[in-house]
Amino acid sequence: MTTHLRWGFLSAGGIATAVAQDFAIAGIPIRAVGARDIAKAEAFADQFSIPNPHQGYESLVNDPEVDIVYVSTIHPCHHEHAMLALNAGKHVLLEKPFTINAREAKEIADLARSKNLFVMEAMWTRFVPSMDAIFEVINSGQLGDIQAVIADHSQHLPHVARMTELELGGGALLDLGIYPVSFAHRILGKPSAITAKATLTNTKVDSMTSIIFEYSTGAQATLTTCSVAAGPVTASVLGTEGRIEIDGDFYGQATFRVINKLGEVTDSYSHKILGHGRQYQALHAEKCIAEGLISSPVMSIEETVDIMGIMDAIRAQTGVKYPTE
Repeated sequence: MTTHLRWGFLSAGGIATAVAQDFAIAGIPIRAVGARDIAKAEAFADQFSIPNPHQGYESLVNDPEVDIVYVSTIHPCHHEHAMLALNAGKHVLLEKPFTINAREAKEIADLARSKNLFVMEAMWTRFVPSMDAIFEVINSGQLGDIQAVIADHSQHLPHVARMTELELGGGALLDLGIYPVSFAHRILGKPSAITAKATLTNTKVDSMTSIIFEYSTGAQATLTTCSVAAGPVTASVLGTEGRIEIDGDFYGQATFRVINKLGEVTDSYSHKILGHGRQYQALHAEKCIAEGLISSPVMSIEETVDIMGIMDAIRAQTGVKYPTE
């Protein structure tokens, strides 16, 4: 029988609900939930059979029956809430984007390291089975030398008011663009040069950002993100011997094809899973902690800090600056 950690959910909003639904599929117990409004915490607890609802986040992180805290507040609050949980001696799974900037990310990483606690960005897409299959192909060498990554994450989200507000960390890049940026970074590493252009709204957040990463190998990544128009949300990985074409939504449990340099489909993938797939990141976190790790080999805290630095560099070119910076 699998022994799970005791999870505490910091926040009871929409993302927390989606994650809790996937936890239920995997049989991962949520021991406690905290919200500023106790009625909201109690309603969430009733929905998911959670025994310990808390009013406020400090009460939640100090619950002795909680081993690890999943943080799903809005990203301008991620730094504060991750630090709160770490200072209470809890491991942390922190929603993407990890923080507003690299400085905040490094402070979390340093604190977790000093306390010998596990912390990981909840980049759940890295752990779904289709992504495992994609990287099996890439790592096998059958694509040859990787020359290009092309990825889009564009959604029509004008109804999400938070994404238009600078003080709430709004903009397409942090909410949506983090997926293609993280995907390219996992494949090609840290770029040697970055070029970025954005369309800014009257509230000074980006509604659209286009990015080119260049690498010392000569490879490039071409990435797009937009919050006011729906895109294909697909990705391709191009190598000297073949390519992978990943259907939308590329970052989830997606279908894909492997195509050789002659244009022939040599393999395809179309497996289904239960739920959305956010349970796999939690199972991975539990495995890491059981093995005594404080950083994931798949989504390391060091890589997260690097990625946040890249996001900072993109925003420096596009002119998006948040009030806390």
